[in-house]
Amino acid sequence: MVNYFNNIDQNLFLWMNGFHDPLLDPLMIFLSGQSIWIPMVAFFLWRAKKVLSSKQLGVFCLFLLMVLILSDVTSSYIAKNIFGRIRPCRLQELKSVIYQFGQKCGGKYGFASSHAANSTALVFFSLNALELKTRYHLVWILVLLVCLSRIYLGVHYPGDIVGGCTIGSLWAGLITFLFRRTTGHV
Repeated sequence: MVNYFNNIDQNLFLWMNGFHDPLLDPLMIFLSGQSIWIPMVAFFLWRAKKVLSSKQLGVFCLFLLMVLILSDVTSSYIAKNIFGRIRPCRLQELKSVIYQFGQKCGGKYGFASSHAANSTALVFFSLNALELKTRYHLVWILVLLVCLSRIYLGVHYPGDIVGGCTIGSLWAGLITFLFRRTTGHV
Protein backbone atom coordinates (compact mmCIF):
# COMPACT_ATOMS: atom_id res chain seq x y z
CA MET A 1 0.00 0.00 0.00
CA VAL A 2 2.86 2.39 0.83
CA ASN A 3 4.47 1.66 -2.56
CA TYR A 4 1.16 2.43 -4.28
CA PHE A 5 0.95 5.88 -2.66
CA ASN A 6 4.66 6.54 -3.28
CA ASN A 7 4.15 5.77 -6.99
CA ILE A 8 1.19 8.14 -7.19
CA ASP A 9 3.17 10.83 -5.35
CA GLN A 10 6.20 10.36 -7.61
CA ASN A 11 4.10 10.49 -10.79
CA LEU A 12 2.28 13.61 -9.58
CA PHE A 13 5.65 15.16 -8.70
CA LEU A 14 7.09 14.42 -12.16
CA TRP A 15 4.00 15.87 -13.82
CA MET A 16 4.04 19.04 -11.69
CA ASN A 17 7.82 19.45 -11.93
CA GLY A 18 7.47 19.23 -15.71
CA PHE A 19 5.71 22.62 -15.83
CA HIS A 20 8.82 24.73 -15.96
CA ASP A 21 9.92 27.83 -17.76
CA PRO A 22 13.29 29.58 -17.38
CA LEU A 23 11.40 32.84 -16.84
CA LEU A 24 9.82 31.36 -13.68
CA ASP A 25 13.12 30.11 -12.23
CA PRO A 26 14.06 33.35 -10.38
CA LEU A 27 10.53 33.70 -8.96
CA MET A 28 10.52 30.12 -7.69
CA ILE A 29 13.94 30.56 -6.10
CA PHE A 30 12.69 33.74 -4.40
CA LEU A 31 9.53 31.97 -3.14
CA SER A 32 11.70 29.21 -1.66
CA GLY A 33 14.24 31.57 -0.14
CA GLN A 34 14.49 33.20 3.26
CA SER A 35 13.52 36.67 1.99
CA ILE A 36 9.88 35.68 1.51
CA TRP A 37 9.42 35.48 5.29
CA ILE A 38 10.19 39.17 5.90
CA PRO A 39 7.12 40.64 4.16
CA MET A 40 4.86 37.89 5.51
CA VAL A 41 5.88 38.41 9.13
CA ALA A 42 5.96 42.21 8.73
CA PHE A 43 2.44 42.20 7.33
CA PHE A 44 1.01 40.22 10.24
CA LEU A 45 2.90 42.27 12.84
CA TRP A 46 1.52 45.44 11.23
CA ARG A 47 -2.03 44.03 11.37
CA ALA A 48 -1.53 42.81 14.95
CA LYS A 49 -0.44 46.29 16.02
CA LYS A 50 -3.70 47.67 14.62
CA VAL A 51 -6.08 45.17 16.27
CA LEU A 52 -4.40 44.23 19.56
CA SER A 53 -3.56 46.08 22.75
CA SER A 54 0.14 46.52 23.63
CA LYS A 55 0.03 43.58 26.04
CA GLN A 56 -1.79 41.38 23.52
CA LEU A 57 0.73 42.37 20.83
CA GLY A 58 3.60 41.13 23.00
CA VAL A 59 1.78 37.85 23.62
CA PHE A 60 1.01 37.57 19.89
CA CYS A 61 4.71 37.94 19.05
CA LEU A 62 5.62 35.29 21.61
CA PHE A 63 2.98 32.86 20.32
CA LEU A 64 3.95 33.57 16.70
CA LEU A 65 7.54 32.68 17.51
CA MET A 66 6.32 29.58 19.37
CA VAL A 67 4.22 28.31 16.45
CA LEU A 68 7.09 28.81 14.01
CA ILE A 69 9.58 27.01 16.24
CA LEU A 70 7.22 24.09 16.91
CA SER A 71 6.33 23.78 13.23
CA ASP A 72 9.95 23.95 12.11
CA VAL A 73 11.28 21.51 14.71
CA THR A 74 8.48 19.02 14.01
CA SER A 75 8.95 19.12 10.24
CA SER A 76 12.72 19.59 10.01
CA TYR A 77 13.94 17.28 12.74
CA ILE A 78 11.21 14.97 13.99
CA ALA A 79 9.25 14.04 10.83
CA LYS A 80 12.25 13.97 8.50
CA ASN A 81 14.19 11.67 10.82
CA ILE A 82 11.23 9.41 11.59
CA PHE A 83 10.10 8.92 7.98
CA GLY A 84 13.50 9.15 6.28
CA ARG A 85 12.00 9.83 2.86
CA ILE A 86 14.75 10.75 0.41
CA ARG A 87 14.19 13.98 -1.52
CA PRO A 88 13.49 13.51 -5.24
CA CYS A 89 16.55 15.59 -6.16
CA ARG A 90 18.74 13.12 -4.23
CA LEU A 91 17.50 10.01 -6.06
CA GLN A 92 19.78 8.92 -8.89
CA GLU A 93 16.88 7.46 -10.88
CA LEU A 94 15.07 10.83 -10.86
CA LYS A 95 17.97 13.26 -11.30
CA SER A 96 17.97 12.87 -15.07
CA VAL A 97 14.21 13.39 -15.48
CA ILE A 98 13.44 16.24 -13.08
CA TYR A 99 13.85 19.91 -13.82
CA GLN A 100 16.79 21.35 -11.93
CA PHE A 101 18.89 24.33 -12.83
CA GLY A 102 21.66 24.49 -10.26
CA GLN A 103 19.69 25.35 -7.13
CA LYS A 104 20.35 23.64 -3.81
CA CYS A 105 18.68 20.33 -3.13
CA GLY A 106 18.52 20.62 0.67
CA GLY A 107 19.11 17.93 3.24
CA LYS A 108 18.84 14.22 2.59
CA TYR A 109 15.21 13.81 3.70
CA GLY A 110 12.13 15.61 2.44
CA PHE A 111 9.09 14.51 4.45
CA ALA A 112 7.70 16.80 5.68
CA SER A 113 8.33 20.09 3.90
CA SER A 114 9.45 22.72 6.41
CA HIS A 115 8.60 25.51 3.98
CA ALA A 116 5.03 24.21 3.75
CA ALA A 117 4.78 23.67 7.50
CA ASN A 118 6.17 27.05 8.49
CA SER A 119 4.29 29.16 5.94
CA THR A 120 1.04 27.37 6.79
CA ALA A 121 1.63 27.79 10.53
CA LEU A 122 2.45 31.49 10.12
CA VAL A 123 -0.61 32.30 8.04
CA PHE A 124 -3.09 29.99 9.80
CA PHE A 125 -2.12 31.26 13.25
CA SER A 126 -1.98 34.92 12.30
CA LEU A 127 -5.26 35.01 10.38
CA ASN A 128 -7.13 33.19 13.15
CA ALA A 129 -5.48 34.78 16.17
CA LEU A 130 -6.07 38.25 14.74
CA GLU A 131 -9.49 37.30 13.34
CA LEU A 132 -8.71 39.06 10.10
CA LYS A 133 -11.47 39.62 7.56
CA THR A 134 -11.88 37.47 4.49
CA ARG A 135 -9.97 39.82 2.17
CA TYR A 136 -6.79 39.14 4.15
CA HIS A 137 -7.14 35.44 3.40
CA LEU A 138 -5.68 36.16 -0.04
CA VAL A 139 -2.31 35.67 1.67
CA TRP A 140 -3.02 31.92 1.30
CA ILE A 141 -2.07 32.40 -2.36
CA LEU A 142 1.47 33.17 -1.21
CA VAL A 143 1.53 29.96 0.88
CA LEU A 144 0.34 27.99 -2.16
CA LEU A 145 3.08 29.56 -4.30
CA VAL A 146 5.74 28.75 -1.68
CA CYS A 147 4.52 25.15 -1.63
CA LEU A 148 4.44 24.85 -5.42
CA SER A 149 7.94 26.33 -5.65
CA ARG A 150 9.28 23.38 -3.66
CA ILE A 151 7.93 20.93 -6.24
CA TYR A 152 9.03 23.16 -9.12
CA LEU A 153 12.59 23.19 -7.74
CA GLY A 154 12.56 19.39 -7.47
CA VAL A 155 13.17 19.23 -3.73
CA HIS A 156 9.79 17.90 -2.49
CA TYR A 157 7.08 15.52 -3.52
CA PRO A 158 3.46 16.72 -3.26
CA GLY A 159 3.05 14.35 -0.30
CA ASP A 160 5.87 16.18 1.50
CA ILE A 161 3.94 19.41 0.98
CA VAL A 162 0.69 17.93 2.30
CA GLY A 163 2.56 16.58 5.32
CA GLY A 164 4.13 19.98 5.99
CA CYS A 165 0.81 21.80 5.65
CA THR A 166 -0.77 19.32 8.05
CA ILE A 167 1.95 19.83 10.66
CA GLY A 168 1.70 23.62 10.32
CA SER A 169 -2.09 23.53 10.60
CA LEU A 170 -2.09 21.33 13.68
CA TRP A 171 0.40 23.50 15.54
CA ALA A 172 -1.33 26.70 14.41
CA GLY A 173 -4.71 25.43 15.59
CA LEU A 174 -3.35 24.54 19.02
CA ILE A 175 -1.37 27.76 19.42
CA THR A 176 -4.33 29.87 18.26
CA PHE A 177 -6.48 28.21 20.91
CA LEU A 178 -3.83 28.90 23.58
CA PHE A 179 -3.41 32.50 22.38
CA ARG A 180 -7.13 33.17 22.67
CA ARG A 181 -7.30 31.57 26.12
CA THR A 182 -4.29 33.58 27.30
CA THR A 183 -5.36 36.97 25.96
CA GLY A 184 -9.13 36.69 26.10
CA HIS A 185 -9.07 37.81 22.44
CA VAL A 186 -12.12 36.03 21.08
